[in-house]
Amino acid sequence: KDDAYLYMLYKVNDVLITDSAKAKGEKVSFKGKLKEPNMYWFAARKNPATALIFFVDGGKVEIEGHIDSIPVARVKSGATHEDYKAFLEIQNKFNTRRAALIQRHNAYSMAGNMDGTKNIIDSAQTDERSYVKDLTNFIKQHPNSNVGGYIIYSMQFDWPQIPEYDAMYSALGDKVKKGKFGKLATDKINTMKGTTIGYPAIDFTQPDTNGKNISLSSYKGKYVLVDFWASWCGPCRRENPSVVAAYEKYKDKGFDILGVSMDENKDKWLAAIEKDKLTWKHVSDLKGWQNAAGKIYGVQSIPFNLLLDKEGKIVAKALRGADLEAKLAELLGP
Repeated sequence: KDDAYLYMLYKVNDVLITDSAKAKGEKVSFKGKLKEPNMYWFAARKNPATALIFFVDGGKVEIEGHIDSIPVARVKSGATHEDYKAFLEIQNKFNTRRAALIQRHNAYSMAGNMDGTKNIIDSAQTDERSYVKDLTNFIKQHPNSNVGGYIIYSMQFDWPQIPEYDAMYSALGDKVKKGKFGKLATDKINTMKGTTIGYPAIDFTQPDTNGKNISLSSYKGKYVLVDFWASWCGPCRRENPSVVAAYEKYKDKGFDILGVSMDENKDKWLAAIEKDKLTWKHVSDLKGWQNAAGKIYGVQSIPFNLLLDKEGKIVAKALRGADLEAKLAELLGP
């Protein structure tokens, strides 16, 4: 209707921007400039749950539809959007196959057929690997399309690991690698590597209890436990005696700990350190669950830890209770 608003959302440097335009004569128009093909959303409200996703290369884009059914509006855009539609066809076929497997898995599970459920899981794993190959081939066939970078950045898989992501990234053209979606793809892969056992941990720097910045990389040359915890976390506080015992036993054998607090209150953080006798270095940006280091490592519950070797590679994760001492004994001797 005239005087109603349509919202256009997009991201620049990972910041969500919302523009709006008022309808006139049942039409809305936006005009602007862009440095490279980019992805946009149209929606009837700000920050919508559902919206129309489309890519713009530059030049004229025409979209026809109804305000109450924006996600199914017809889009006439450039080559990048056509690539996006082709990707959606591959994705939809996979999702259809996956839905059928899930239905069969549930039926076997309800019937108590464990062999059947295992076969379905194996089939799902094989199918997802085939799906990844399809996406890799798609990127190889469209190396100069930003949709390739978007696929790597946005997709989440259950089984494929870092080598598969590396293969997809290698298929991107140089221009895409240097652009927005190439950077997003690079950041995602680097984050995966930096939080995966066998790869170097992602470095971070935060202030310690005295306000002095401490970097994780400064611990190279030692085995170090990066220990995420908080003063308000009951399970963390109950775990601390085991961590203290491991520290006292191995601190003279090349082992150290860097505590990373998910606290917001500095006084409570310091009081907990003293009460629990946590004599190693501690850091925090005092942003609670928004702690920058916690976000890097995808920390969603605490206590959580990572054990790094002398070169800064992750050798273990989530070591609780006796598991920490057992791993240290394996690495440093009893």
